[in-house]
Amino acid sequence: MEVYHYNQLFIYSPDNYKLRRMIKLNKLIEIFSTFFKAPLLGILLISFTVSLLNMPILVTLWRHSFDDGTYSHAYLIPIISLYLFYILQKAGKLNFREKLSFPATVIFICSCLALFITSNAQISLGYWCSLLAVLVTSINMLYKLNRYIVFPSIFLIFIMPVWGMLTNILQEISVSVVTYFMSFTGVPTYVEGNFVTIPAGVFEIADGCSGLRYMIVSLAISTLFRFLYIKNAKKAFVFFALAIFGALLTNWIRITALILIGDYTNMESSLMEDHNTFGWYLFVPFMFILFWWGNKCADIDLTAPDSDSLPESTEHINTSQVESYTNKRALAVLLVLLALSSTTVSTMLILAPDDSNLTSDDAFEIKPQIHFYAFVTRKLTSKDSGIVELTYFFNGKELDGKPSYYENDLIPNGWQSINEDVDQNQKTHIVFKAGKAAVIVASYEINQQQFGSLRAFKIARLTMAAKNINQTKLHWKFIPCQQRQCKAELQNLEGNIIN
Repeated sequence: MEVYHYNQLFIYSPDNYKLRRMIKLNKLIEIFSTFFKAPLLGILLISFTVSLLNMPILVTLWRHSFDDGTYSHAYLIPIISLYLFYILQKAGKLNFREKLSFPATVIFICSCLALFITSNAQISLGYWCSLLAVLVTSINMLYKLNRYIVFPSIFLIFIMPVWGMLTNILQEISVSVVTYFMSFTGVPTYVEGNFVTIPAGVFEIADGCSGLRYMIVSLAISTLFRFLYIKNAKKAFVFFALAIFGALLTNWIRITALILIGDYTNMESSLMEDHNTFGWYLFVPFMFILFWWGNKCADIDLTAPDSDSLPESTEHINTSQVESYTNKRALAVLLVLLALSSTTVSTMLILAPDDSNLTSDDAFEIKPQIHFYAFVTRKLTSKDSGIVELTYFFNGKELDGKPSYYENDLIPNGWQSINEDVDQNQKTHIVFKAGKAAVIVASYEINQQQFGSLRAFKIARLTMAAKNINQTKLHWKFIPCQQRQCKAELQNLEGNIIN
């Protein structure tokens, strides 16, 4: 049977219908062929999907990494990572899996579960590492695993603000080494804690002087160079050792030189203000030395395509290849669905608290320094007593919105803690300011349980995360003391706890 539409100048028949289906199928095959000729598109799709579904974590990364001077290199790391995948594609080392891998799927699901729990519990180190694990295992699910494919995604560790745990150690080492260097200069030097005193003034070897930023950049560059050009393990070890030691030595020389310049110019040199730029002037020549040594250690060139490993031509696609592409498409869909289970966006959306009654603590003269809370309430007490009792509420929508946020400080501005005591339910500080003393009592609450220890509180948050309970409170009380020792006030607190 044939149907004629003269006004559209089109003849419809069973033969023409089959022809149109074949044309559509060929176009679909051509699209798949183009996609799988460029595996890098899959990497871009995975990265975009995981990032989009975990925007709250990306916000914390922007706040603590991209917007932090220590991680000023962070903008380049994603670009370098994608470039490495591009190199692997050219070298024929980035190939799709033909079928679903059970071990890869299990590892991916575990990573998603870890991301869900740590983000719900608002454990910063946990959800940063878990997000990286989800990205790595996503790529492992879609592509054939080899010794090259993992590195470009793990390279993103250099934008994760997880390196801060090394700051105190590097800071102590810097103080010791600079003290040793200054012993050869003849400049009278007195060191107490992190402060170096010379006749011209006082220098503080603060967190930024630990050398962490130089070490991270040096590690990022050396690992990248090793991945591309060094295969021998012994050569790689020597190269890494030189990279780390050179970066730290650069920082030690920078600090010592700044102290000497400050002494020579009576602290009037412009470098006293812009000392970070001075450090990079010293670091760049070291990089040239490092690359010079790296060229001597080089024994491979990953950027050169390997003709034997290039993927086969896909000009002629048969039915089995179409089925293979269909399996890969199903695998990609499964990947997206599994990623949905790990997303922190969905976690944020299912939280119930409303911020319509959001208030600020700006009205209170005496208060702790708390960030990212939803609202705060004050318990009414006698004005003459001077007691201030505040409760901060955190609804869990903001990942940094938690009592344990590292910039939260229980001690009000201008006050100094002279004694601290922690028990099971509360933390007590005796604080002092301009001849006045006070007791500060604080506790952390989740699911109607109060803790004095931050460690115990974090463990409780982890146990509650699986139940999607992450609304927390900070109870804070300021009690003025009649005497500096605050004995009467402490006895009253002990009596209240016993009762």
